[in-house]
Amino acid sequence: MRKFYFLLFLASSSYLSYSQEAVPKIAKDYFRSDPFNSDFSEFITHLLNDPTLTDKVLEKRTDTSLFFFQGTYKTFNPFFFKPKRVEVVLTEVVIDQDSLPRDTIYAYELFAYDDATKEGTEEVKKEFDKIFHHYKGKFTSNQLSTKSDNDKTEGVTYNFFDRWHALAPFAVSWFGPVGHNEICLILTLRMDTYMNKAVLPMPFELQ
Repeated sequence: MRKFYFLLFLASSSYLSYSQEAVPKIAKDYFRSDPFNSDFSEFITHLLNDPTLTDKVLEKRTDTSLFFFQGTYKTFNPFFFKPKRVEVVLTEVVIDQDSLPRDTIYAYELFAYDDATKEGTEEVKKEFDKIFHHYKGKFTSNQLSTKSDNDKTEGVTYNFFDRWHALAPFAVSWFGPVGHNEICLILTLRMDTYMNKAVLPMPFELQ
């Protein structure tokens, strides 16, 4: 799969004019540590050593496990509502895509929690709708998926796709109630690395 990135980079000027840098713009607007404005190794260093993060959990990649990092921001909040807390997660996930070789990508996520009261639920869903309507025109298509469990936990996700990649590089979700009767807004960026740079995952082969 990774051999396709060289051809993808050659076509980057036309791709960037089409997408208008949607994913890097999302990263800049919502994520305190931006994977697209520096080398990926610098991004990792900034994220892991961010002094505004507490309750850090780090699991380094080994022969039997994948990379995982989680932390809770003390004051950082990029949203219009005021959540109870904002957490960040960066983790490697395994991707199986049709006939392509098994590979891993990074899921970079923000979790904004609020109480699953009427007011808290309305705030989270309002922010969810705002993000969806703002970004739906900046991608080729989007796909809706819903979740409903017997324990009354519900969830809605929009995955956003572009014409150059098989995997949606961006998703916005809400999910709840979870934990201590909370509802959660989730922003997900999916990315891979090439030559120490963050790139969008699963490019189609360019002819």
